[in-house]
Amino acid sequence: MTVRAVAVGLVGAGPWAGMLHAPMLAGGPETTLAGVWARRPEAARALAEAHGTRAVQSLVELWERCEAVAFAVPPDVQAELATAAARAGKHLLLDKPVALTVAAAEGLAAAVAEAGVVSQLVLTNRYGPRTRAFLAAAEGFEVVGARCASLSGALLDGSLFSTPWRRRHGALLDVGPHLFDLLEAAVGPIEELSGRGDPLRWVSLTCRHAGGEVSEVSMSLSLPLTETVFECVLYGPSGSLALRRPAEPAAVAAELQEAAATLRREFAAAVTSGASPELDVRRGVRLQRLIDAAARSLG
Repeated sequence: MTVRAVAVGLVGAGPWAGMLHAPMLAGGPETTLAGVWARRPEAARALAEAHGTRAVQSLVELWERCEAVAFAVPPDVQAELATAAARAGKHLLLDKPVALTVAAAEGLAAAVAEAGVVSQLVLTNRYGPRTRAFLAAAEGFEVVGARCASLSGALLDGSLFSTPWRRRHGALLDVGPHLFDLLEAAVGPIEELSGRGDPLRWVSLTCRHAGGEVSEVSMSLSLPLTETVFECVLYGPSGSLALRRPAEPAAVAAELQEAAATLRREFAAAVTSGASPELDVRRGVRLQRLIDAAARSLG
């Protein structure tokens, strides 16, 4: 049986678009990369040519060439442009966080609901095989407490990801969605949280979950580490259960490639069926509210 490939346009031509979105969408067979639009035309052309498609001159032209749109742009830009895409009847593949503010995230979710289009979040960790195995094991693991951390030098000079919005807003908006999503998936809904620190340096949070479990979260993008730290460890009567980022760059790259293939396949299936998955814009709003609560707790 021949599977219909979903035509997906790409908004954005920065580092993450080049590392993930463009090769994923052009890698088929579930999707085709229908075109690229970016605020920098020369960057859009270079990325499009590298992946066998064309750069377009306007968002209207991109809408005309596709049935779904992927976004690799700053959160405030995404909220605005994804709302326009939804109103044009396009399904959405959204980066995290979905917006800069709760109000903007809620506005995007309302536009998606009104248009009746599919939405899905690019929370890359959730599509990787190690994370899925960890969460499957967590279903039968009695949790008393948990500790999670995301530590890197992403904001330091020379990093590909030291972009203006990350330098302005820091760790909470960038890696907070990954940590909050993973914790809620493994332990349960977060009902209360409080913290101390500075998103541009170091943030420490304590969370209380619906079942009474307590978790601790640490995040920083300003550390000159040789290796990025990303880990989540659950503790309970039977011992511990851990998810950790591999140390070897080749293993990290292989996992990202496998996660991208799974994301592409599941997004295409969602678009074809017309049913959004669990990780949709509503999940993005939930994560935005947790980010907002954490930011307010820092004072």
